[in-house]
Amino acid sequence: MENSSYYKGVILDIDGTLLLHGKALPGAGEATAALRRAGYQLRFVSNTTSRSEAQLAQVLLLQGIDASEAEIQTSVSACLCFLQSHFSDKKGFIAVPEALQTRFSQLEQCGEQPDYVVLGDLDEGFNYAILNRIFNFIRNGAQLIVFHKNNWYFRDGKTWLDSGAFTRALELAGNTQAVVVGKPSPVMFQSAIQCMGLPKDQVLVVGDDVTTDVDGARNAGLPFLLVGSGKFKPADLTTHNIPQNHFISTIIGLPEWLQYRVTY
Repeated sequence: MENSSYYKGVILDIDGTLLLHGKALPGAGEATAALRRAGYQLRFVSNTTSRSEAQLAQVLLLQGIDASEAEIQTSVSACLCFLQSHFSDKKGFIAVPEALQTRFSQLEQCGEQPDYVVLGDLDEGFNYAILNRIFNFIRNGAQLIVFHKNNWYFRDGKTWLDSGAFTRALELAGNTQAVVVGKPSPVMFQSAIQCMGLPKDQVLVVGDDVTTDVDGARNAGLPFLLVGSGKFKPADLTTHNIPQNHFISTIIGLPEWLQYRVTY
């Protein structure tokens, strides 16, 4: 396969597009390998906060998908960039899993009257006490910053309530709007494009979730391709106005789609 496409770079969602329940979807390894042989620059994105870039790279490699730590962009790395740019001289309350605490160790933190709150995927750590504490920080003027607004996710073959549900409750109760640094915010996509050094119209976003991947691409002004796996539902094509030529049923069809795609 030669790169005859207009696109020179591809941003690939991980969960639901390449992996499902921690296992590679059929054709994921072959598709990414074909893109590399064709000379495409690849970046892998995820809203997860439970694994680092290095851990995600290891998971992908174990599933036969060639990816390096430097090619992976997470909502955590996007959050750190955002904080450095906008809150470098402020104090924050960091409510993230213990495994992520070291990622934020360079930031000035406080437990009373913070300027901002970072809320991550606490999973079973969510309880009334922590939510009420954050609620009162917001009422006193703290900016709520979240990695994403996903309502649910896949884990261990089941669906689980995600932190986005708690974010929406805090927004409603606190009469505020959270800053989202992960998908569908353009922050993560802009960072990936900057690393590629390509014009954004030459970078394609590929994912399964219309509310994060497709909407994120649209928010960032990027072309997209929806994949019929993971969270995809057939109704998405009409409810989100997805052109038929911007949809493939499985990731294995991506190299062929790109080979004959010269414009978007």
